[in-house]
Amino acid sequence: MTYAKVDSAQSLGRVVRRVRLDLALTQRELAERLDVTQRYLSELEAGKPKIADQRYFLTLSKLGIDLRAEVEDRHESDT
Repeated sequence: MTYAKVDSAQSLGRVVRRVRLDLALTQRELAERLDVTQRYLSELEAGKPKIADQRYFLTLSKLGIDLRAEVEDRHESDT
């Protein structure tokens, strides 16, 4: 398992691209397997900001990318 800090659309795009290259697939081949357009995948890899809709999360899930949130513990005295 590999961990990467995702703090922007661009960093998430780099993760998607790395997964695609690890699979030795072109954007077109991967887009067909994921049932998305090549343009959609290209924009995702380029880090173009997107609305995080269900298709977005389904695409990431099909790639095996599990997004997790790390939330700092805050105490009432911290606010």
